[in-house]
Amino acid sequence: MTRLSRNAWKTFLFLIGILTLLREDALALTSLDSIPTENVKKERYFRPAAIIVPTTFLVYGCLKPVISGIENLDTRIWENINNNHPDFYTTADDYLQWAPSASVYLMDAFKVKTKHSFKEHLLIDAGSIIITGGAGYVMRKISGNIDEYNTHGTWFPSGHTANAFRGAEIVFQELKDRNRVLSYSGYLVATAVGVLRIYNKQHLLSEVLAGAGLGMLSTKLTYLVFDKVKAHKKKKTLAP
Repeated sequence: MTRLSRNAWKTFLFLIGILTLLREDALALTSLDSIPTENVKKERYFRPAAIIVPTTFLVYGCLKPVISGIENLDTRIWENINNNHPDFYTTADDYLQWAPSASVYLMDAFKVKTKHSFKEHLLIDAGSIIITGGAGYVMRKISGNIDEYNTHGTWFPSGHTANAFRGAEIVFQELKDRNRVLSYSGYLVATAVGVLRIYNKQHLLSEVLAGAGLGMLSTKLTYLVFDKVKAHKKKKTLAP
């Protein structure tokens, strides 16, 4: 692997490291609120500390048409991988993308304590798939008409990466209050998916980063909607 390629991976992993550190700070800033007769933690999924990294990832990819350096870095990494690993190919990323979300159901099967129940996991998982897939579809339609996104025959953003980070965010949300170390495990798998998408010559760095940001933000939105609907139903039930 060339020096430029090594530096690119270090930068990508460094950004993931920042995500972990910011998650620690975000946990300390979680506010508490209550609803009638029952104390429930009210999460602020879109507080600045919680969204700065996924938003940065997404904005980075979206700025490609106006910042030439992003396209240049994409091209350099693409050329280096094609020159140094022309025969590399694996289908592992096709399966690994589902590993984070699947692990939530595995925890349900082994009765590992998580924030929500099995039925609620089904709703959250399905909702995040719909939101991530819908937003990704719109982004691909728009980017398909922009020249800077069509230089290497790839798609913006990376759907595999978005799906992997979507699941990783679910793992984090479900475990962060009970097993903080394990809650980060999904991000490691999702990062591996992003790297493999680039090595498989299926996506560029900017597409992978944008996919990661999209997946995390979409899942946060899913949790926000889920919590509001759940709280609304509880209030209706408690109403005289």
